[in-house]
Formats: sequence, C-alpha cells, structure tokens
Amino acid sequence: MSAVFQFVHEGGFMMYPLIFCSVLLIALVVERIIAMRKANVDGDALLDEIRTATGNQPDANLDKALAVCEAERGPLPRMLARGIKNAKRSADAIEMAMEQEASNEVPALEANLPVIKTIVNIAPLLGLLGTIAGMISAFRAASEKGLSNPTQILGGVGEALVSTATGIVLAVIGFIAYNYFANQSRKIIEDMEYYGAELVNYLTGRIE
Repeated sequence: MSAVFQFVHEGGFMMYPLIFCSVLLIALVVERIIAMRKANVDGDALLDEIRTATGNQPDANLDKALAVCEAERGPLPRMLARGIKNAKRSADAIEMAMEQEASNEVPALEANLPVIKTIVNIAPLLGLLGTIAGMISAFRAASEKGLSNPTQILGGVGEALVSTATGIVLAVIGFIAYNYFANQSRKIIEDMEYYGAELVNYLTGRIE
C-alpha cells in the first residue's frame, strides 16, 4: 500500500483526478458487464419456446407465449412480448409496436458509454498537464540552483513521466472497454431486429 501512495506522490497533483477517473472507469466497466450479461438472451431458444407454447399455431395460446417472454429478462424478451401483445393486428402494426419498444431499450444498452469515452479523451490530457507541471518544476529548479542539484531536476522529470504514463494506460484500458461494450450493444440491437422480424413472420404466417 505504501508503494501505491509513493507512486501517487511521485506523479504530482494531477494523479488525483487521474485516480478519480480510474475509479469511475472501474465502476462503469463493472456496471456495463452486469448490464450486458442481463441483456444477452439466446434468441433462437426464446423463439423455440414461443413456438412450443403456441403449439406451432400462431393464433393459439398467446398468453402462454407472452408468459415465456415475461419470464425472461432483457430487451429482446420485452420487445417480443410487445409484439405478442399486438399479435391480432396487422404485420405493420406488430412491427411498429416492437420498433417502439426497441427504441426504448437502446438508451439503456448504450448507457454510460459516453462517460467512458470522455474518460478516454481526457485521461491523456490530464497526464499531459501533469507532464507540463513536472517540467515547469524541473526547469524552475534548474534556473534557481543551476545544474549543481540534478536530483531535484530529475524529480520533476520523473513526476512528469509518471502522470503521463498513468493517463495513457487509463486511456488504453478505457478505449478497449468502450469498443467492447459498444460492439456488445450493437450486437444486441441487431439481434432484436432479426428476431423481431422472425416473430412477425411466425405470427402472420408470412414464412413457414
């Protein structure tokens, strides 16, 4: 633990906002992992359960099919449930109802991604600001005491390097996390479009 405090001390005052960003990033990553795990549902299995509940007869046992969807968590089951509730209407009406439900789910899938992207953008800048502060300290020591005291000068340079490295590492981790969760969100949205179309085809008998 003392080594951590020493590392923070060597990095200068800009280490504190960087530590705050790192803690916030960890919290957001954990939250996104939990949210994505809840949102991921096997669409093929869910559609098979819906077909089984209706006995492969789209107009029969819609209440059982609705119960199958409501028993699952995630945006896909909620969207399909909305389609089943409108199963007696036209294909366009079913699609419109599911599209409306899907649009309501998208913000939750993309939640906190802008914050992660902001951390990715500002972390290197905070590190650069720490670098500038460290170099200013080093040059001030050189101007006041000359090159006869290299320890203080090197200390300022070391402070600059620590904050810069911390900012870059934080940005790299955040960039990887952002791309991963953005791809997961995009995949879930694509699954919603695909399985929504499959449900409409089944309910309306457009495709056997």
